[in-house]
Amino acid sequence: MRVAAEAERFLRPPLAIITASLVAACVLVAGCARDQQSPGAAQAAEVSATPVPVATAMRGDIDETLEITGTAEADVEVDVVPEVSGKVARVYADVGDYVRKGQTLVRVDTQVAAAQRDQASAGVASAKAAREQARAARDLTDETSASAVRQAEVGVSAATERLEQARAAARLVESQVSSAIEQARTAVQSAETRLAEVRAGARAQQRRQAEAQVQQAKASLDLAEQTHARYHRLLEEGVISEQQYDQVRTQYQVAKAAHQQAVENLSLVEEGARTEQVRLAELAVEQSKQQLALAEANRTQIEVAQQDVRAAEEGLRQAREQLTSAIAGRGQVDVQQRRVASAEAAIAQAEASARAASVQLAKHTVRAPISGLIAARHVDRGEGALAGAPVMRIVDIDPIRVDAVVNEMDVDRIAVGDCGVVTFDGLSDREFVGTVREITPQASRNSRNFVARIEVANPGGAIKPGMFARVRLILAHYEDVIVVSRDMIVESGTRRLAYVVRDGKVEVREVMLGAMQDSRVHVLEGVREGEQLVTSGQGRLADGQSVTPTERADMMETDDGAS
Repeated sequence: MRVAAEAERFLRPPLAIITASLVAACVLVAGCARDQQSPGAAQAAEVSATPVPVATAMRGDIDETLEITGTAEADVEVDVVPEVSGKVARVYADVGDYVRKGQTLVRVDTQVAAAQRDQASAGVASAKAAREQARAARDLTDETSASAVRQAEVGVSAATERLEQARAAARLVESQVSSAIEQARTAVQSAETRLAEVRAGARAQQRRQAEAQVQQAKASLDLAEQTHARYHRLLEEGVISEQQYDQVRTQYQVAKAAHQQAVENLSLVEEGARTEQVRLAELAVEQSKQQLALAEANRTQIEVAQQDVRAAEEGLRQAREQLTSAIAGRGQVDVQQRRVASAEAAIAQAEASARAASVQLAKHTVRAPISGLIAARHVDRGEGALAGAPVMRIVDIDPIRVDAVVNEMDVDRIAVGDCGVVTFDGLSDREFVGTVREITPQASRNSRNFVARIEVANPGGAIKPGMFARVRLILAHYEDVIVVSRDMIVESGTRRLAYVVRDGKVEVREVMLGAMQDSRVHVLEGVREGEQLVTSGQGRLADGQSVTPTERADMMETDDGAS
């Protein structure tokens, strides 16, 4: 349905429309009156043809319309109410002013609200400063605890290295002392054997033994010399103490002396036993026993080395405890981080309070909730405004709404979106286009009528609420159909008749009608295109009566369907 286009076809001078409607109504009334006189009964006996005015049925376009009436109403009416109470500081609009949505209308005194807003802003600044302090403390704690952990790890590593060195030194001391004791015991036995041999005199076996002692003393000397060299390097590296080195050096000197003595003993054996030899053998026995006693006395060095190991183990334990304590200190970083999070939460709370204070301050400015005209103003400057009490009323009249009454027989013929022509008695020289926006789902219990709300554009504000409105809705549009003038149709009771002139005679036909628009009507059945229909005086004619048609082309127009 070409709603917009068809609506424009109705934009004609209202006077012409009313005049055409009245003419059509009069013709129908006259036709009904003539029909009651038994049309054509008196003229059936006439022999001569009767001249009659006719018009040709032609195709055209026609609209089905419905006329309803109603009252113009403002589309939106809003009471402007402040959200806070207080003294009115200023009023920015008056009755009749046009205001836009969001425009300031009234301002309530803001001194207290502004002070609260400033206090909340200061709270935000204070909370941010506390957060910065918490962050600085967290960073410092993080750096300090990380440094402590690194130092403790270095301490553990050093203590572990010292323990390994102490254990290695203890093992070396134990080995050296045990070896020295064993060598000293061997030397005592050898010296005692030598003494016995010297006293008994030299024999071949003794000579061999003396030679073996020289070899053994030489081996002991070589071992003592190697040990002395090794301990000298350990002393230079700082692994052993000066005392430990002195003991090894003494052992080396003793071995060197033993070797010299063995050589001399061998020489004596070869020369034969003498008093001096016996005395030397006894002296060798005495010296070897002293050396054994000295070696036995060096057992205390093993205990000293073990004490060093235990001291190193204790140092490692303490270093590990310090590392554990330093790692535990890292937990303070989490504590400081929680303080930072707490400070950030305080900032969020302070900012929320600041926003609430700003919102509260903004509520002291009353703004227009819609665009429209100020219909009423209830406050003046200096008066007190109450929260929830209206200070102004705004009406939006563009578009304006027409509440039109529709009876229950016609409500199913209209639908939301239907378009039509709207006129107002107070604006008799203007026509407007309206669109059905809403149809009430329930009829009034008293009148059984429904209300159709029709939206009409009102950019200039010419239409005022309360004006009486007439609406002609376009319900349907038909193209290329048989359209005749309404004065060609005669109503007889419930029947609708058309007087068709065919071959010089009148044929009275019952027709079925469709849409009616002004003085035109859509013929559904009973009349074909091109047939001639009597336009007036049908009450004097009878079916089959001879007539002479007089063409009335002015009664109808062709393609546009207007009459």
